[in-house]
Amino acid sequence: MSRDEVLTSGFWRTQLTTFAVLFAGYASYTYNRKSVSFALPNLMKNGLLDKSAAGTISSSQNTAYAISKFLGGVLSDKISAKWLFFSGLVLSGGATILFSTTSSLSMFAALWFLNGFAQGAGWPACAKLLKKWFSPEQFGTFWSALSASSNVSGSLCPFLATWVIEHFDWRASLVVSGGVTITSALCVAFLLSDSPIDAGFNKDFTPEATKKKTDGESTAPQSTWRDLIKSPFLWVVSVVYLVVFAAKTSVTEWGQMYLIEDLGHSAFTGSGFISAVETGGFFGGIAAGYVTDWLKKKSGKKTTGNPRMFAAIWFMAGVAGFLFLLTTFVTSSSSQFFLTVIGFGLGACLYACIAIFGIVASESYPSHLSGTAHAVVALAANVGAIVSGLPCSYVAQLYNWRAIFIILEILAAAAALFLTVFGKVSPGLPEDKPKSQ
Repeated sequence: MSRDEVLTSGFWRTQLTTFAVLFAGYASYTYNRKSVSFALPNLMKNGLLDKSAAGTISSSQNTAYAISKFLGGVLSDKISAKWLFFSGLVLSGGATILFSTTSSLSMFAALWFLNGFAQGAGWPACAKLLKKWFSPEQFGTFWSALSASSNVSGSLCPFLATWVIEHFDWRASLVVSGGVTITSALCVAFLLSDSPIDAGFNKDFTPEATKKKTDGESTAPQSTWRDLIKSPFLWVVSVVYLVVFAAKTSVTEWGQMYLIEDLGHSAFTGSGFISAVETGGFFGGIAAGYVTDWLKKKSGKKTTGNPRMFAAIWFMAGVAGFLFLLTTFVTSSSSQFFLTVIGFGLGACLYACIAIFGIVASESYPSHLSGTAHAVVALAANVGAIVSGLPCSYVAQLYNWRAIFIILEILAAAAALFLTVFGKVSPGLPEDKPKSQ
């Protein structure tokens, strides 16, 4: 085997190691972020929290997460993405372990705000590391695969958390979650490198070298962030992204509470439903990528707007449909199989919409504005997550958990109609071109 073949083989193994560490690390972020949600039924049963307090804790985390995702994106350009990823894992894991030692609502809210703030370091660091390690031809594939780590975690961890809570208590469950997260941080410290050059490879293995060979010299941009903000398409995507993220967060945060408190199902039934949502999300997100890639290739440049939005209309309608099934046909005697089918379908449609809206926000604008475009719609999504916290818990306190999902069902149907009317709006910005002389 020649020296070049040895280097190429070694680089591929290092790429896979890098991806595996990122996959495990981001799965740990997700497990940690949802660890209190898994413990909520026990906390409320023991009288440590009521519905309003649960909403306060959820909103404190989501508010901090919305802020820190912006800060994380800025920091990933300024400092080592590896150590940003590491720091977020350590801080969020430590906050979760400290959460297990207290019983005060104010401390619960403060520590979960800290957890949410640390969580914002996760995905921006992942995005930066993926760009440094994988070529443009590989980037989309590995982005989608890494995103699926949150679904894998969301499918398995409810059962782990429920088992620990039932055999020990809710505090032990949080200690396990924090311990797993800190262990992942140690793997990041010892196994991850910021770039191929930091790992000992030469510049020929960097994505920048690959891009230069294929694309040639870059051109000067014409559009600015002011043009971006004026784009109607950006705000169409932001509105529907807010709705779908409010629905996703409410389903994963409050879905088991609806089944347990309103309908009298067991904790394991509730965990099984959440697991089905995440499993459906894993397949839905991947399917959305393949389906919308096919639509984009088929349409070419003949259609106005982004052809992926056509699929988004149907997936959003699916969200409304499965929420209707959840609120209308699920009863205290519903079987686990029926709940699993609804959870799987709901998760598939929710995560398909999330994948599509993230992709179109990034690809519909010139390369120098794609990150900013994604940041704007992500902010809207995080507002939806915040709305699903305290405001939704107030609705549950005044009425019941079912009322939340009826409201979301109506909003999802309205969003599908909104996309039908406005989904073909053009982004309205030119691609990057040389400046005219």
